[in-house]
Amino acid sequence: MATFKTIYKCRECGATSYQRVIDRAQNGALLPTGQYRCTGCRNVFATVRAWWQPRRTPELQSHSTFG
Repeated sequence: MATFKTIYKCRECGATSYQRVIDRAQNGALLPTGQYRCTGCRNVFATVRAWWQPRRTPELQSHSTFG
C-alpha cells in the first residue's frame, strides 16, 4: 500500500482535513459561512489557504545609525 505525504495540512496542528463552517441564517436555513474549521485543532480559518499556509514571521528591521 502506497503512502502519500501532503504539504496541505493545518499550520497549527498538522491535521490533513478541514470542514466548511455551517451556520443558521436568519430564515432558519443552514448555510456555509465561507469559513473553514480544522478537523484536528478545531480552529476556524477565513480561507483554505489560511488553514495550510505557514504564518509569516515578523521581518527583522535593521536599526542603522548614521554618524
